[in-house]
Amino acid sequence: MFGFFRKLKKIVVGVILCAVGYGLYKLLNTAKTQESLFDILGEDNYLNILDKVRLVGDLLGWPVEFIRALLP
Repeated sequence: MFGFFRKLKKIVVGVILCAVGYGLYKLLNTAKTQESLFDILGEDNYLNILDKVRLVGDLLGWPVEFIRALLP
């Protein structure tokens, strides 16, 4: 019985973390926020961080793209 609650707790924490991450992504994806970050960080730092974020997104998304390519 306690194993069920531990698994449920992990699932709930995972869902909450995914929701927070998605919310931050949507917040940072707005033009106004991107413009503010560009002004605060400067062009070089902003573009460097943006490249790293895109690289992480590509690395996390490659299994999905690989399986999509295999499907007819």
